[in-house]
Amino acid sequence: MSSEPSNMSEASNHFLELLQDLTSDVRAGRKRKITSPIGPYLRAARWFPLAIDPFAVLEDVLYEGMEAEFAGLQGNRTSSQSEEDVNSSQKKSYIMQYNELVKLVPTFSSIISEFEKAPSAMDNFIHALSSAANDARSDDTGSLTREGLTYMLKNPESDQFNPSLLKHHGKIARGWNHPQTARLLCPMRMLSTFDADSHYRSFMEKVKEGKIKITAAKLPTFLYDESMFDPAKKSQGCLRGYYLKRVHFSYHRQLNATLQLAQVFRHIFTGPSSALNPNARRGTKTPKGRIHGMTSPLPRAIAYAAVQAYFQLSSVNIWCQEIEDLDLVDLYDRVVDMFEGNTNSKWVEETLQHWKSEAPGLQQRRHTRAKTDTGSRVDDDDSEDDMDGFFDSEEHSPDAGNGGNDGSTGDGVPTRTDSNVDDMNGINFSLHSCLL
Repeated sequence: MSSEPSNMSEASNHFLELLQDLTSDVRAGRKRKITSPIGPYLRAARWFPLAIDPFAVLEDVLYEGMEAEFAGLQGNRTSSQSEEDVNSSQKKSYIMQYNELVKLVPTFSSIISEFEKAPSAMDNFIHALSSAANDARSDDTGSLTREGLTYMLKNPESDQFNPSLLKHHGKIARGWNHPQTARLLCPMRMLSTFDADSHYRSFMEKVKEGKIKITAAKLPTFLYDESMFDPAKKSQGCLRGYYLKRVHFSYHRQLNATLQLAQVFRHIFTGPSSALNPNARRGTKTPKGRIHGMTSPLPRAIAYAAVQAYFQLSSVNIWCQEIEDLDLVDLYDRVVDMFEGNTNSKWVEETLQHWKSEAPGLQQRRHTRAKTDTGSRVDDDDSEDDMDGFFDSEEHSPDAGNGGNDGSTGDGVPTRTDSNVDDMNGINFSLHSCLL
């Protein structure tokens, strides 16, 4: 792999190698290798959706960030969002995301400045990174689709889906079309209604008919340890625990909601071989988390696992932002804000510690290529938001300096501007701290 350039001459040589790599691969139609001069930048781009934002368009992030860092440096933006369409708040978000991305590769800014000499090559560079980011999310989604069914069962060796749910059935058989996946997607506060319905398909049909609205404001059961749930203490059991309490209906067959979420996280960040056994070391590849120097689960990585898990439980075949009435961006932002909007919360401290214990593979340190490497409606109040009063049960209120209602977090980072996302959801990156 290339070493980090130590002076301007070396930086120029590094850029020429990168330029040659870009043009040769485009001309030959080859897939770019992670060990090539562009490799470190591709690796950073693949980390972007996992630990920064899976819904941000990296092309827009790069163009806005580079324009802010190097005034006058522009390429030919091809995304659907023109420069005129990017409002001030969104632009700030893009710039913050860009700043986090460039921290992953020390030579990033110096390479970008060199593109003034070859602006057309900059477009190739941005396209390559955007493709890498999209491929990373797509690879995780595809891998989980193939292997994720096993993670939905408490004991894969003995438990079964009833009715049968196999890979060849396709995802159309999941979601609200199957009682076990439906139960995990059911809002936690409506689970007693779901369980009390002896003809459980009545609840499922009402969801499919739109008589019961499922939105991100109603946090799904799979985010919770059911045995810990307390309606008066909304944060209790959320994103924690292992075993979903066994229920007496045969179609519930011992599903484990929060274990499933932990398994999805481990599948992505510590490798598929560790999904069912967190201490397993059968994998031959270095896990993504360790490659990027992540020694404990990051809030945004947990949120990424949550939206991937929701997609896997759903009946949707193609990755999308909206699944029926639920916006995955909204769900992602809510999970992120549980942590970043309440940094002084005891729940945050305890939950992150719990997740650290759930991913021991991140602490099995080996040589990594982290940042220094440059190479009829059911009775339910639809207006209620499960994030309202989420931390009310704690003795001390959350940090008033974070997650305020002024459209930014305490660090002045603008909130996401999507109209389906509450103002409470902000961006407050702490990614770089785990990579130093």
